[in-house]
Amino acid sequence: MPSVDTRPEISLKEVQALELEMLKALDTYCRKHRITYCLCGGTLLGAVRHKGFIPWDDDVDLFMPREDYERFHALTLQEPVAPHLRTLYPGDAHYPYAIMKLVDDRTVVYERNITDDRQRAGISLDVFPLDKMYSARWQNLPALALAKLRIQLAKVNAKMVRLDRDRRKRAMRTLIMALLKPFSLRPYEKQLTRIDRSARKVRGKGKHMLGNLVWPNRWHDLFPEEAFSSYPEMEFEGEKFPVPVGYEIYLTNLYGDYRQIPKEEDRVAHSFRAYWKKPLDC
Repeated sequence: MPSVDTRPEISLKEVQALELEMLKALDTYCRKHRITYCLCGGTLLGAVRHKGFIPWDDDVDLFMPREDYERFHALTLQEPVAPHLRTLYPGDAHYPYAIMKLVDDRTVVYERNITDDRQRAGISLDVFPLDKMYSARWQNLPALALAKLRIQLAKVNAKMVRLDRDRRKRAMRTLIMALLKPFSLRPYEKQLTRIDRSARKVRGKGKHMLGNLVWPNRWHDLFPEEAFSSYPEMEFEGEKFPVPVGYEIYLTNLYGDYRQIPKEEDRVAHSFRAYWKKPLDC
């Protein structure tokens, strides 16, 4: 387990400040190498609704078209974004996610769902591939269902847990995990590689929908191609970053009435604690 020094836990505001610096470094790198990316998820919602981070949010979500996603990963293996920043990719040893992350190696994060200390990494930016899918939404349902099943199998093998507040949901999740355990014999790194490899396939010809097929958010991660036909810039924490031109379509699809600020009890924050590593651990 990486040790931490005696300084206090890194606060939410400090986490957000670190992530903003990482995002600025990534933006400079992508402009240099002509790599297309954009804000997505809660980060895009924050840009539109708050002109910055959602006050209670502690992560950064990004999309990259598949070609740029793979090129970014390959480039960073030869030329890191910064000396203290590295990429983690599905299939890497002890990496339990099906998305790419840009990680600050000076820090260590303790996530509640991680039980294996070898899987712990630093504060990160989450980078999702934007893959081409069938133009008819219903045609994509089998691929989405298979991806979700494989993710659950990988989670079982990686011994990841999810602590739901709702007792019934928690009991149901525990039961599902127990039922899946006999089928989760494949090492989770290999299962995650299969998810990524399957998502690369271009589905259909001509017009496509675009979607997140490696870590789908229920059935909502399918969007018309036109929503990502260009990437204007939008303010985020006093800086300018690219967003999809059809951000209203995207956010409505994902969140419904996205301009409505949720009640305090409904605000979802990711649960982790972050610390600086000791100098010897860096």
